Amino acid sequence: MKTLFLITLITLTSTISSLQATQQALSFSGPTTWTPGASVVLAATDTFSGYGTGTYGFSYWLQVNTALAPFLTITNLAFFPPFPHGYSGPFPILFNSASGTDPGFTAESVGLQGSADNGVQVPDGSYHFSDITFGLAANAPAGTYTLRITTAAPRESLQVDSDFDDEPFPQASFVFNVVPEPSTLALLVLVGVGAGAIRYSHPKS
Repeated sequence: MKTLFLITLITLTSTISSLQATQQALSFSGPTTWTPGASVVLAATDTFSGYGTGTYGFSYWLQVNTALAPFLTITNLAFFPPFPHGYSGPFPILFNSASGTDPGFTAESVGLQGSADNGVQVPDGSYHFSDITFGLAANAPAGTYTLRITTAAPRESLQVDSDFDDEPFPQASFVFNVVPEPSTLALLVLVGVGAGAIRYSHPKS
């Protein structure tokens, strides 16, 4: 009888603990084809549950493949309720830091965040909290790239619970392709054809 009671108590405790466990995730949505020289806007969403009375906000850093980092900047951030506060400048934000990044990635160094009004706790839910505007240099190399949040020290991306404890985000990723405009591709083809014609018309003696 005592054994049965103990097993029941352990099971009940485990169930309560699992019900109280927090879950949190950031996600990004928007165009997956980016053109060199253009601006791109991604929508950022925070989804969380198990926070009881709510959360005060969160912080995160973005990182991108090192090959693209010199050609990418963040040029603007817009924030929406219930997380209306965050980084307000100066811009652009450069991707120029190796601290807390994954191998082969470079991060922006200012740190991004979403904060509720002072003293307000935001209840469980899914919230589109920010639009992030990126600027892509005209000479950005074509290819497939990944934008990620950082998860390693000293740049863990974290949600803040009602006790001001930090809960780590699982890594969020957004994959996109850098593709030149058709006119640019056509120009590159013409240059290539022209170079070939010159080589053909002037063979080596």
